[in-house]
This record gives sequence, C-alpha cells and structure tokens, in this order.
Amino acid sequence: MDESQFLSVLKPYYEAFGEREESNRLRLLRAAMTPGAEIWGPKRVFAGYEEISEKIVGFHRNWPGCRLVLDTGLNIFLNSARIGGAIVGPDEAVRARGEALVELAPDGRIQRVIPFWEGLPPLPASWPGKLAGPSRLGSAA
Repeated sequence: MDESQFLSVLKPYYEAFGEREESNRLRLLRAAMTPGAEIWGPKRVFAGYEEISEKIVGFHRNWPGCRLVLDTGLNIFLNSARIGGAIVGPDEAVRARGEALVELAPDGRIQRVIPFWEGLPPLPASWPGKLAGPSRLGSAA
C-alpha cells in the first residue's frame, strides 16, 4: 500500500477526532475505518464505530478545545504505517506528541491503531551491558 492510500483514510480519521456532532463523527469513522476497527489504549481497546466515537467524546472532555493532528510523514511497510501525531491546543501550542502504528485492512480502511504517547523508558538495570546500546542521554534519538 502506498502513501496516498494511507492519507485517504487518515484524513477522515483525523476529521472524526475534531467532530463534535455524533452523526457526522460516525460518518467519518465509517469512511476511515472498518466496522470492527480498533484503537488500542493503555487500559482498554476501543472496537467498532460506537466505542471509537465514545473515545473521541472522551478526548474532547480530557483535552478541551484541542485537536488531534498528523504531525509527521509516514513510515510505511506493507499495510502498516508508523506516524507521528500531536495534540494541539486552541492557542496552537503542542500539548503532547506521540507516535502510532496504523494498520490498513484489505479494503484500504484502517483496521487498527496502536498509539504511543509516552517515551520509551531506559533499559532495566539488570540488562546485560554487552547487549545494550550506548546511553541515549543528551541524544536527539
């Protein structure tokens, strides 16, 4: 799958996150996602249009006046893409940044989104030094 296929469904997906009217939000979700699509959260999997719509309502409640936006280009492998997203406030300031893995179904719509909003933790102290990379402190990575 190519970039244009991903962008064609990411557009209504991000528009759905900005939509406050339920019927319009569900219409956008149907255009962007399969009926059984999932968004994996840290504590819950949101599956299907109704649950994903509820997640969006929660987003508006937790981030009043903010928008979820695409913040990077796409790193595509077969039917999956790694993307960067941001939560932007009404003042256009970035409130949070993260990445997500987006998986497309055979029909070209999104079937799964796995978002990551937290940075990776350091290696566990018990990890063998000879199997560890150099320290990331002060690096841009």
